Amino acid sequence: MPRLLSIQYLRAFAAFGVVIFHAQGLTYGKALVIGSAGVDIFFVVSGFVMWTVSTYRPQTPAAFMVNRIVRIVPMYWLVTLLFVTAAIVFPALFPRLVVSATHTLASLFFIPMRSPSNGEIWPVVVPGWTLNCEMFFYAIFALALFLDSSRRLVFLGVTFFVLILVGRLYTGDNPSITFYTDPIMLEFPAGILLGRAFEQKRLPQIGWGYVSLAVGLLLFAASAWLEVTSPRVVVWGIPAFLIVAGAVIIEKNRSVPLVPAVALLGDASYSIYLTHTLTISAIGKFKAHFNPTTFFIASLMLSGLIGVAAWRLAERPFAEFLKPRPGVRQPHFAE
Repeated sequence: MPRLLSIQYLRAFAAFGVVIFHAQGLTYGKALVIGSAGVDIFFVVSGFVMWTVSTYRPQTPAAFMVNRIVRIVPMYWLVTLLFVTAAIVFPALFPRLVVSATHTLASLFFIPMRSPSNGEIWPVVVPGWTLNCEMFFYAIFALALFLDSSRRLVFLGVTFFVLILVGRLYTGDNPSITFYTDPIMLEFPAGILLGRAFEQKRLPQIGWGYVSLAVGLLLFAASAWLEVTSPRVVVWGIPAFLIVAGAVIIEKNRSVPLVPAVALLGDASYSIYLTHTLTISAIGKFKAHFNPTTFFIASLMLSGLIGVAAWRLAERPFAEFLKPRPGVRQPHFAE
């Protein structure tokens, strides 16, 4: 399978979009909301990568799930347990956090549950809500692997369409149903369709890649300028798809230069994403010693540095240690 540098770069920019969202909120009291659209880029990328990985590296549903668990779970559990431990030992550092054994277990096993802290359907580590979406997507995708590629595509499309339809009709308050039927889930099959076009060499010429990329960026800029955030799957999901599609089309038609620092941040994007709220919160305890500009810059720099360190010292060693036995392929760290 070709390793697309553009996907690595998008991971890096998406992660830092979310970092900027949280850092600006703590710095200036008003977040740059468009930064959280990095999540939408992640979801489109995830759909694209899962489809292309399954195409170039055929694997059984069980092997697929083992690889996904090895990729996602160890680092997430480590960060969650560190967060809970810190909240118990140093409660003054987390005055608004209510620690609950039930909520912690639900968080560890990707079960949507309302937080005892604020009633939102959030895990202990708030950015982990996206991992609940990811793991649910992986479970559906694993089932699709029982089918050939054509029927697989139909199965995935119908499944996600039915999920969203259920969400439009459902009027109850079950957290799992409410959560998993949110239209944001459509961003995964959007990435899958892009992966299918990539697999079948049906991507358009490079000019359309530049157009797609430019339109996606302009739509993001317009939504930020007008402060429009809903419906998310339209306002952010469509631009996210256009940006990912544009990047893939461009790289499919011409080489993309390697920028080692950005590629590294792409590799470490998962760790950056998981650890940045803890990093920013810790820096926030010393906020009085910074002016707003230096605090914001320090938040970005340290989030990146600590995320990269976490990737090198924890995420990557975990993946190596838990590498499946021969016959079950270990995923590339960027997958």
